[in-house]
This record gives sequence, structure tokens and C-alpha cells, in this order.
Amino acid sequence: MITRYRTEVLRAVQAAIRPEDSLISRQRIEEEIEEHPLSYPGLSERSRTGRRRIISLAMSRMYPYWSKTGGAKPSSYVWKVRDEQGDDNKKGDRP
Repeated sequence: MITRYRTEVLRAVQAAIRPEDSLISRQRIEEEIEEHPLSYPGLSERSRTGRRRIISLAMSRMYPYWSKTGGAKPSSYVWKVRDEQGDDNKKGDRP
């Protein structure tokens, strides 16, 4: 199911991240989807809980967590999408 929404999550990340940022939070991705629901039809039709789950799973497969700590802490909902020089930090697809 995550693969189905991955494109929308990536588009939301690209639209939400500012050029000078290297990190993005799940909250910022959610805000982008809520502000532009027509751009993200699959994600915007999901419940808030479902949308959060999809964003978290998709982002965790594509990007490293900002913090190395485990568990459901606020820092686990922030991903490093670029290094400080602006290069993409994408992990690639995991099986």
C-alpha cells in the first residue's frame, strides 16, 4: 500500500521543503497535503491516522531519520532529506 502513495509523499516533500533546509518533519508534510488536497488525492482522502502512518512508513524507507534514537519520539518523525550542501540524501528503495 505504501508504494501506491510514495509518489504523492515525494511530491509533498519537494513542495514543502525550503531550499535552505536539509530536514523535513512529518507535520510539515501533513500541512502541505492539507493546504493542497487536490495535488495529493490519495493521501488527502485518508484519515489523519492513516495519512500519518503512510507518510512515516514511506519516508522511513526512503530517507534516514534525523535522530539515531529509537522509538516513537518526536525526533523519529523528522528525516534528513539532504545534506548541508543540498545533495539528495535518499536511501533508495528497500525490499
